[in-house]
Amino acid sequence: MAGLGVRIFTDEHIPADLARAVTNRGYDVESCQDAGRANQEISDEEQLAYSARHGRAILTFDRTDFLRLEGEWKRAGREHAGIVIAVNVREIGELLRRVERHLNTYPPSIQNNTLLWLDPSPPH
Repeated sequence: MAGLGVRIFTDEHIPADLARAVTNRGYDVESCQDAGRANQEISDEEQLAYSARHGRAILTFDRTDFLRLEGEWKRAGREHAGIVIAVNVREIGELLRRVERHLNTYPPSIQNNTLLWLDPSPPH
């Protein structure tokens, strides 16, 4: 498997094509769509719980709700496999590069129970 071991679950607003492209590069990514959880009005709380149960960090564009959820989960002592917030990048190639860089930079020991921002800067 490529990367440092973080497994990803993509939120409903992340294009399903991204998960397939990242998976084709050897990473472990499951899309909300492929999990059968899209277009069902499943709350962000439930999506985070699903990703936590499956040991996957959730990748989302939704910073407002997930910043709130991160605080709520910490206060309640709940654990998750990580939250990765992406600036809303519509160009799939750019989003793919950023996700791949993230997966090659952060191991599960750093990502677990942590909210990280998907780095928009180019690699050094």
